Amino acid sequence: MQTITAVAQDQVRISGRVIDDANGQTLPGVNIRVKDRVVGTITNAQGDFNLTVNQAAPITLIFSYVGYTPQELEITQSNVTGLEIRMVEQVIFGQEVVVSASRIEENILTSPVSIEKLDILDIQTTAAPSFYEGLANLKGIDFSTQSLTFKSINARGFGANGNTRFVQLIDGIDNQAPGLNFAVGNIVGINDLDLESAELIPGAASALYGPNAINGILLLNSKNPFDYQGFSAYVKTGLNNVEYSDTNQQQELYQDYGFRWAKAFNNRLAFKVTGSYLTARDFVGHDTRDQGLATAGVVERGAEQRGNNRFYDGVNVYGDFGITVGQIADIAIAGGNTTLPGIRTLFPDNIDGYFTPTGFTENSFVDNTTESIKLGGALHYRLNDKLELFGQFNYGAGSTVYTANDRFVLDDFTISTAKVELKGSEFYARAYTTQENSGDSYAANTLASLINQATYLEPYLTAFGGARLQGADIETAHAAGRQAADAAQPQPGSAQFDNLATALRARSIADGGAKFLDKSGLWHVEGSWDLGERIDWADVVVGANWRRYSLNSEGTLFALDNNGEEISYNEWGAYTQVSKSFMDDNLKLQGSLRYDKNENFEGQLSPRISAVGTVSGNHNFRGSFQRGFRIPTTQDQFIDLDVVTRRLVGSNSLLVNRYNFSPQNTYTTESVQRARATGNTADFELESRVDDEFKTEKVNTFEVGYKGLFMDGRLLIDAYYYYSRYSDFIAEIDFTQAIPNGLTGAKVNDSDAVRQQIIDGSVRTQRFGFDINADGNVESQGWALQVDYTLNGGYFIGGNVAFNELISQADLLAQGFRAAYNTPKYRYNLKVGNRKVTDKLGFQINYRWQQAFLWESSFGVGIIPDFGTLDAQVSYKIPEWKSTFKLGASNILNERYTTSFGNPTIGSIYYIQFTFDEFFK
Repeated sequence: MQTITAVAQDQVRISGRVIDDANGQTLPGVNIRVKDRVVGTITNAQGDFNLTVNQAAPITLIFSYVGYTPQELEITQSNVTGLEIRMVEQVIFGQEVVVSASRIEENILTSPVSIEKLDILDIQTTAAPSFYEGLANLKGIDFSTQSLTFKSINARGFGANGNTRFVQLIDGIDNQAPGLNFAVGNIVGINDLDLESAELIPGAASALYGPNAINGILLLNSKNPFDYQGFSAYVKTGLNNVEYSDTNQQQELYQDYGFRWAKAFNNRLAFKVTGSYLTARDFVGHDTRDQGLATAGVVERGAEQRGNNRFYDGVNVYGDFGITVGQIADIAIAGGNTTLPGIRTLFPDNIDGYFTPTGFTENSFVDNTTESIKLGGALHYRLNDKLELFGQFNYGAGSTVYTANDRFVLDDFTISTAKVELKGSEFYARAYTTQENSGDSYAANTLASLINQATYLEPYLTAFGGARLQGADIETAHAAGRQAADAAQPQPGSAQFDNLATALRARSIADGGAKFLDKSGLWHVEGSWDLGERIDWADVVVGANWRRYSLNSEGTLFALDNNGEEISYNEWGAYTQVSKSFMDDNLKLQGSLRYDKNENFEGQLSPRISAVGTVSGNHNFRGSFQRGFRIPTTQDQFIDLDVVTRRLVGSNSLLVNRYNFSPQNTYTTESVQRARATGNTADFELESRVDDEFKTEKVNTFEVGYKGLFMDGRLLIDAYYYYSRYSDFIAEIDFTQAIPNGLTGAKVNDSDAVRQQIIDGSVRTQRFGFDINADGNVESQGWALQVDYTLNGGYFIGGNVAFNELISQADLLAQGFRAAYNTPKYRYNLKVGNRKVTDKLGFQINYRWQQAFLWESSFGVGIIPDFGTLDAQVSYKIPEWKSTFKLGASNILNERYTTSFGNPTIGSIYYIQFTFDEFFK
């Protein structure tokens, strides 16, 4: 570190110029800040800077610039002019600084846990259409792609389309939708121009970040307008290959535009505004494999098409629910039909009467036009050299599709966040709110099912009855019913279909329609204080937070309390962390302890202990133990939703009592189906777990790792192994209850008479989905290895491989649960590139592959085939325009693949992008 000495005064003035050490060119937009202060500035278009610091010398300046090694300069004069700072291009690994692992700045090599980071250069050179898709190239990270703009990140097993075990923060704001409790991709948040870095920790992070971060956390950090000024914009356009069916592929227009403008005044006041707009034809789900009832001689499960099968439930075919002609007759009789009672015996209730209507494919009626609008702004004010006050607002809107127990079409969906934060050199305090509005969203399968209920069932019943009266056998009568109903069924695009769909989409699910309503909100306050400068014996950080969920679905998604009101609840937490270094900083020990309390559950302690040892300067060995937990989601607790095939009910005493769930009147659905097939009442099994206490899910994770440099910093090796043990693992059970007189929740206890009535169909039943805690422990393990190497001339190659395994799958299956691990055992990524083949030309190529695996969810169960996909980009800089052209493609070979069951088939996206940056960073 350089040193300039002289007599100190109360104010320090510094001016100078920053240049590239290799070619002597000036560097505009270099960040210059005072160490341990919030004050700083940037170089102007000519590479010059001026800075006044209201502090007596000595001070330390930190110079940082994209792609260059950061420098520190100690100033001990009160007036320094004519400084010349020569920045050296970064060509070795391990220079990155991260803050997420310990909530304090530290070198990535000595982080106490596994951590992945994307910096600005990684974001600029990714071959994926956006930085968010580029996260899939990090080791051990899996993506579930439900649409172009709705992607879920999964790490270390138990993948999901909406992962409630993984937390995503944007500038400290939890990016979850309050009514869903999982991050909705990057629908609201940061565009590529405003993202400074992305830090991802796979594994438990509850000790510092609280509940639900038990399988990982992603921290997205935007650019401070003091440090990154000027105007920048991009225009991206191209084509994406949309596969509507096995024989119908089309290329559709893909458009993406964005901008960022930031400016500072007198090093005191700064603002930024950002925005982006994306529109495209989305990828479509068109899996037609049958996942319905399997009965020998009637239908073969897994058939690709319906054919002449009487029952068929295609994965991405909607409205093909199961029902018996006896049930339809009873509904008609209850509605006042006086003809049917005399011939009721012609309509069987058992398997002989069972059929499914002809359904509608996803692309036939779901609008797959996706749009995304993201707007953001921030106003920063430096109260003094140690305090910065700022407010921030982000707004996201658009249309997309995501997969849960249905394919939910989010139409005119919006999420907004607003934050105010006071940040000092040692602390921060922030408060924010997140508000969502589901807009005109609806459930695709629910909509299709309601259309078929209104148009398909009556002609089917009439034709079936007519055939039976003429002496036809059961199968002939079903064939007649299907022919008549298919002829009467309105088709997508017809006036009748569109009018019905419009009416049903305008009516909420609670009122018998398909509209999904959610206007829930989240309120959060937190603070953290780094006491490292005030305590001599160790580095100590303390913090606390409070949060409130305010549910609002107008009765369509969440249960109302006994007063008819929506439910709200609170949670709070506090933590402390102590770090101590020994042996000339070659051994760092760290301990963290956090306590969290949700008003509906017992309080939880989350400890973490870790040790990092450094050998020979560049070889770092780490080991840690940490405990994490997740609070059951708002839907786990309070959902009350009919999803056609069953009713989802929250595991809360309010709803358990309301529906009269008890071990004496609930049967496992599997046993009910078996008893109906055999006619034997002894096949029934009572579901004894419906009134068990519902608890938070916990995980204990042990991890060891190594991160080291070889060959003068040109070769990086990063590896880890982890073992996790979950307790009170949250999983869903499926059970059935008799509902005499159609009254759900009526008190009917188990008896041979009730069992026989269920078999012969003389009593109606209701199927439920309900969450409980699994017995015993659920164990998983995994490892990952990453190798990166920088060659001469700026070329780099690298790759990573990850292994994840559920050890306890048999134990979960024995308890009647879906294991739902939803993770390939092996996956790997390879990359090669050069940011500067010449001063203007650069390229990067990424290839990733993952093994086939079983996907299990409430939507369905099936094998996800293995796939490999190739991404590539070439960029060309035009300095005189301060611009870059980028030609790229994701899945450049157009190898079709699906990431999870029921999700769309992903094709290629080819694009060309033009980016302008005032400071040409």
